[in-house]
Amino acid sequence: MKKILFISGTKGGTGKTTLALNASVLLAYLWRESAHYPVVYLDLTPGVGTAALILLGDIMAPWGRPSLSDYIAGRLAEPLRAFYIRRWSTERGAFQIVFSYLSQDSPLSRRLLEQISSVVESRLRPKVMVIDMPPLSSETPVAGLVDFLVPVVTPDITAIETTRRYLDIVGGSRLRPVLNMYIPGYHVSVMHSMPWEKVVEDAFGEQPHVIPYDKLIQAARQALEVEVLKLRPAESPAVKAIIDYAKYLAARLG
Repeated sequence: MKKILFISGTKGGTGKTTLALNASVLLAYLWRESAHYPVVYLDLTPGVGTAALILLGDIMAPWGRPSLSDYIAGRLAEPLRAFYIRRWSTERGAFQIVFSYLSQDSPLSRRLLEQISSVVESRLRPKVMVIDMPPLSSETPVAGLVDFLVPVVTPDITAIETTRRYLDIVGGSRLRPVLNMYIPGYHVSVMHSMPWEKVVEDAFGEQPHVIPYDKLIQAARQALEVEVLKLRPAESPAVKAIIDYAKYLAARLG
């Protein structure tokens, strides 16, 4: 099992969760015949994150359900009781994703995260476990525990710099960086007097995968929809770019 963290340092609002969730759903579809539970998704945002709400399908769904917060507090004997399955059916077959979340702000330590990861790997045997966390601190519990990092930045120098600094703190192999919410009409960084794509390439040592800003993505998110399952690539350039990045991940990690 490979552990993947989509990272934006201490910067919020980069679209990290949108990319992490959509890529995870696409990987679950692409790998539907190679593993029973190909992807496990951990939404470690305190108080039920957006990804967990979308996968649960209802803003009221978390009420009364066990979560990883209960395991951390000692109310669950083993963590898998806090995991759930979301299934979809397509013309090419059904696929599913396993996920869990925090129902409240819980003190998740490195030791507990290691325990959860170990149980997931031994019992569910996924190909990947995707970790989605809020903006990081210097004492993040994922430091040293993940295999791969996906840097997600926007055309914002602070987003790029804070993400670059946290790569060494977290550890793991860096995958191709993502320049998200890119607006072609504003492609030059005034501070650097160069295109944003070049700024990101200089920061991470590799040309970024570009995902354009798309209002349809925001509309689908407000409806608690998984964007790549709601929007067609022909109508949403952002969805097309996300699908391309998921195919890159499948080739790189599969």
